[in-house]
Amino acid sequence: MHHASKSAFALLTITTCASTLVFAPLATLAQQQDRLKNISFSTKGAIIIMPCRDKSGNQLMGMSTENEFCTETFNQLVRDGGAKTVSWFKVNSELQKILDSGKKNNSSNPFLSGTNMGASRGDYTNDSYIPELIKAGKALGAKYVVRPVVLNKESLQSTNTKISMGFMGFGAGGKVQSEKRSNVTIKIDVIGIADQDIIGSKSFEGSVSEKKSDGTGFEFDRSAGTGGMDGPTRAAMMEAIYKSVEYVSERMN
Repeated sequence: MHHASKSAFALLTITTCASTLVFAPLATLAQQQDRLKNISFSTKGAIIIMPCRDKSGNQLMGMSTENEFCTETFNQLVRDGGAKTVSWFKVNSELQKILDSGKKNNSSNPFLSGTNMGASRGDYTNDSYIPELIKAGKALGAKYVVRPVVLNKESLQSTNTKISMGFMGFGAGGKVQSEKRSNVTIKIDVIGIADQDIIGSKSFEGSVSEKKSDGTGFEFDRSAGTGGMDGPTRAAMMEAIYKSVEYVSERMN
């Protein structure tokens, strides 16, 4: 267990003269540690893990992009569970060979002359390349392909103000309490290379709450419009990833 993962789930309370901040994941740190210890891959076959695509709609221009935090964390947890993974640069190289071969075949076809069909396209993480990815996986001796996708990534904030009146209007005061809840949903597809099809698919949710009392509210998350994540959202994603890795380990033999 890496220290960074521990800190993401620790219960943190910070008290200042202005406010009290409570960061409380719905799953406790002890539960997460026990869960990690129990994740073990029994399969001896190699696994290809596709880069995690973020399709939550929060990205710039609404385009699907890679969520590098999800990709790196998912890969590391799978390897920590004892599974053998194929490095993406090897997969990418094999995909290039397959696509280049298709380009040569198309160039000799008079019906495809003057078109860009079969031309190598730079982004091989696109779902349209999954048939070629299966071929590449077979050539590299892999048994499974795992496709993680971020379906939802949101932060919801609510504020509650309580006003107390003193005797004859004196000593009146107020208390402001804000709560921010971050939710992340990750979908996992497990593709069997021998089956050339999806053999397992499921979605998992991570949820984290953050509270402030007598404060001025939460800071505006400038990274939200470009696919970035604040601390609570990363913690929620970690929880969803843990559940996803558990599922993947159970689907493979």
